[in-house]
Amino acid sequence: MGKRLYSDINVRGTVYADANAAAEALGVTAGQVRMAVRRGRIDALGTRPDTRPVTIRGVTYGNFSDAARALGVNPNTVRAAYRNGTLHRVGTGRAGPEPMPVRIAGRDFDNVHDAAKHFDCCPHTIWAALADGDPDRVARPQRCNPWKSKPFQIGTLSFPSMRAASRALGFKDEEFIAKAIKRKSKRGRERILAAAMAYADSGAVRHNQGGSAP
Repeated sequence: MGKRLYSDINVRGTVYADANAAAEALGVTAGQVRMAVRRGRIDALGTRPDTRPVTIRGVTYGNFSDAARALGVNPNTVRAAYRNGTLHRVGTGRAGPEPMPVRIAGRDFDNVHDAAKHFDCCPHTIWAALADGDPDRVARPQRCNPWKSKPFQIGTLSFPSMRAASRALGFKDEEFIAKAIKRKSKRGRERILAAAMAYADSGAVRHNQGGSAP
């Protein structure tokens, strides 16, 4: 089966008997030929992506270096995007995995950040709900508990309750803060403080009645 896969290899209209013949003609290794066959990238064999024209968001550049210079990024960034199929994001300031659409309570959002902005919480809250398989909980009214519904403040941040603070700061367990305080957990308090600092830096804080609410 392997021999048949790597025989009669068609590269841009020219058919080579096997991987060795293709490698010799195109100036590459037989291993590169076999890898290209497996990945469906035969047409790129024997060419150097760095010297080929590259099109990004409708604009064609002479090569990777030209594109990088025009978009204010490193050529390696363009190379990585080319390999990953994310050239459309080069130069936009967006990094990391491709944003995924999110559906919460029947409403679709382009990404987690848009959903967080709509529900007035931080992205960590959305991620935690998604990880638990219950994204709709972000849209559900908070359950009332007289003890846990007392205003909770940490640093300059103020929340209507410990439960609200746990949700806003991205803890999977909505009782995390209440439990950490009840147990006088040093590690728990450190995690709460770190989450609060990240929350403040994320720009999710919004001032309203009595302070900043999630």
